[in-house]
Amino acid sequence: MSGFISALIIILVLGLLITVHELGHFIAARLSGMRVREFAIGMGPAFFKRQKIGKNGEPDGTKFSLRVFPIGGFCDLGEDEENDDPSHFRNKSIWKKIFVLVSGSVMNFVLGFIFFLILNLSLPSIAMPQIVDLHPDFPYAGQFEVGDRFHSINGHRVFNFTDYELFLNRDMDKPYTFVMERDGQKFTVEGVTRQLAEGKQFGFGYHYNPIVYDDMTFFRSFRHASTSTIGFVRLVWISLGDLISGKADTGDLVGPVGLGGVVNDIITDEKINKSNMLRVLLQLSGLVAVNLAVVNLLPIPALDGGRIIFLFISRFLVLVRKKPLNSKVEGYIHGVTMVLLFALMIFIFFNDIRRLVGF
Repeated sequence: MSGFISALIIILVLGLLITVHELGHFIAARLSGMRVREFAIGMGPAFFKRQKIGKNGEPDGTKFSLRVFPIGGFCDLGEDEENDDPSHFRNKSIWKKIFVLVSGSVMNFVLGFIFFLILNLSLPSIAMPQIVDLHPDFPYAGQFEVGDRFHSINGHRVFNFTDYELFLNRDMDKPYTFVMERDGQKFTVEGVTRQLAEGKQFGFGYHYNPIVYDDMTFFRSFRHASTSTIGFVRLVWISLGDLISGKADTGDLVGPVGLGGVVNDIITDEKINKSNMLRVLLQLSGLVAVNLAVVNLLPIPALDGGRIIFLFISRFLVLVRKKPLNSKVEGYIHGVTMVLLFALMIFIFFNDIRRLVGF
């Protein structure tokens, strides 16, 4: 039963994220005076269609449809086709095109922020990284004082306790440079290692407890929602960088099935009460929303970011040879890349299955 509930949660969350993403494209296109041929929620065969009929008795305006499979959706602007219609995507200014292309990700950023805001409003207080206790044998105790707050670790801004754990554990193999805040003033402590002078390994939690709680007000909830959104954008970029550099393996990639496994672990954990379970799910949904937004803006053909890059390439070709990039060539590149992305999705799907069954 928990597996069914987990699958349902993932379908609803992903369906909401994709619908909101495509709705961003749709709204921006209409504001830009572009014709939207179809706005669809779901993928596969359509079981519901609605389109206005013009005075000549022919279908007119945008076709709205609901499709069988609840994950996915699209906003059909005919981007890769030539058309003489002045309301067509390709005949609009480059800035209107960019506005339409980025609006999907903007909507996902907004939705992620809303998830984090709801999460923070449900909390009476929030954990912040601040020194509340110092072990007398801690060799750097003279440089730290109780009440000092962590501003950054090795150049990475620390907004919350999640950031603190991330950058503290990420740089375990080299000395830390901490920028701390004390009475509104910043100061730096350099060369802090994870080894005591006698060579014993220590954990920071043993020497000082970095958790302190701020009482939540609406302003603090709004601020923490903003910093959480920024923090997770940074986390996605760091993860992508690790993947490219080889620090992370493609086996670490997680798709819908893997997310379903994470959700199943959350809802079956007897240590988590229902209110905390909802909060964890809200945070996970916010992370997925931000991840979808960032990934869609990557400069990869077939994604929104790749299409923006092609807009500038086409504009450059107009300046050089007085002729834009051939729409069929661009469509072919996007199509081939889409096939490769689907292949990656299949790989992630089977990898998620392998991970769940323990191979």
